[in-house]
Amino acid sequence: MSVSAFSPVPWCLKAPVEAPSMETADDWLANWRQLPLNELSPFALAVMGGFQADRAAWAFSAGYEAALRAMFPQISGGGLHGFSLSEEGVRSPRDLQTLWQADDAGGIRLSGNKGWVPLPSHCEAYFVVCRASGPQGALSVVCVPATADGVSMSPRNPAAFMPELPAARMQLQDVVLDASAMLPGDGWADYARPFGALEELYVSAALMGYLLREGRARDWPQAMLRQMLAAITLLERVATEAGSDQSLVLLAGATEWVRSLMNQATAQWAEQPGDEAGQRWTRDQSVQRMWAAFGAKRGDRAWQALTAKS
Repeated sequence: MSVSAFSPVPWCLKAPVEAPSMETADDWLANWRQLPLNELSPFALAVMGGFQADRAAWAFSAGYEAALRAMFPQISGGGLHGFSLSEEGVRSPRDLQTLWQADDAGGIRLSGNKGWVPLPSHCEAYFVVCRASGPQGALSVVCVPATADGVSMSPRNPAAFMPELPAARMQLQDVVLDASAMLPGDGWADYARPFGALEELYVSAALMGYLLREGRARDWPQAMLRQMLAAITLLERVATEAGSDQSLVLLAGATEWVRSLMNQATAQWAEQPGDEAGQRWTRDQSVQRMWAAFGAKRGDRAWQALTAKS
């Protein structure tokens, strides 16, 4: 299926509603790699990957990987990647303690600790936000192979929600890389800030795809399923304008709608207390709050920019 051939509404209405059991990240990755990864747009991958997931953890993973492909179009094939920004105890990007400096051979040397990276046994590389050594060093993004010398992982305990999704803390100790590993541009303005919006957009689309499949399989009210399709269509529109103030206003509105539909799904499953998928969803529904505060602030700023007098 080509990029131009995918249309989410007919596909989501006609695709089989049976999903294979995916107990582990290995199970999910095998399913992910069956998608035509090099032929579909990132948005199509998010929707299809979410639709085919059997739980929120893998819908999240599909949306997350799709967001990375939207942010970094050089990604191809079935390899997984991660975006690494957060550091424990650090609240502002200006205070990041993962530092890079030039080495004598013309490359770069990277050291620091990152608080959360996903799928540590499966990602082939991480896009690491780091700061130049020295006072008020500028932020950059460096692509770090997971197998590079000096890279190590400390597994994190399973989270209270989506515990199937493995995560780790990443240690970078004098990691030596070619200068080409550093991406052009500003690490915050060109990468970290826009990726936050892309992650919210693509994960929301994937979760809508997942809930739409579950709803079709369980004959949930058609009015709710129609709204899920409409929300996916709106998110697809936002994806075509990603980064503009208008798209950020629409994204804030779309994700508020998505959270409302998630709550409706929770209510549907409450009527089927023995449903294992519903029990997992009840456990995992905190996923809907992951970006709520940041997304609302982003939408407010974009609204103000659009309505400001010239």
